[in-house]
Amino acid sequence: MRRVALVLVVSLSTGCSVYDLGKKVSRLERNVSDLRALQAEQTESINSLDSQIKLIAGRLEELEFSQNKRLGTDLSALKDDLSALRKRMPPPAGVPTAELEADESWAKDLPEDSGRIFLDGLALVREGKFADALPLFENAAEQTESTGKGGVIVFWQGVAHDGLLDNKGALRSYAEVIARYPKSHRAPASLLRQSDVFMRLGDKKTAQLSLKKLLEDYPKSPEAVEAKDKLKLLK
Repeated sequence: MRRVALVLVVSLSTGCSVYDLGKKVSRLERNVSDLRALQAEQTESINSLDSQIKLIAGRLEELEFSQNKRLGTDLSALKDDLSALRKRMPPPAGVPTAELEADESWAKDLPEDSGRIFLDGLALVREGKFADALPLFENAAEQTESTGKGGVIVFWQGVAHDGLLDNKGALRSYAEVIARYPKSHRAPASLLRQSDVFMRLGDKKTAQLSLKKLLEDYPKSPEAVEAKDKLKLLK
């Protein structure tokens, strides 16, 4: 309105007709209207472009999620394949294969965390990495100490010490299984392997005592058959 008033004053002062002034005002109003329409059109275009960008971003996120999910599935399948491949590989000499396979299945009954740690330790034993397996067994044994299932894990500590030719560590672990976990299904095997360590040390008499205790305490165990054969050889 201020501009229109200004135009009117200027027109009057310059002698412009009211008609000419009206035409100029109308043209100015049309220009303003056209400008507003152009601005509205641009705003609408910007909003539409923004919506398209958000839609594309959403689809990209969906694609990334799908790819990551697929990648995670592929990695999980690969880990399972590697685990299965490792299980088909025979363990080093001195590692009881039947017991190893049995306790890999037995570990499923352990709590998730301790079971995973124990299985990782068994996998290392299978690969002959006895020193790396020991801290895992110690950790798992501490977690299961109050459950009564620690005997199996301590037995494998003994096997790992055996693999390192650490006679003292092996005897200590086997003795712990026998004394603290006499009802463990690995107590007979601990006595049998204990006798082997004593024989390795040249202590034939103590080796015989371990075998005799095995026959007395676990006469129906699978290890009892082997204990009888070994006692015959030691006479």
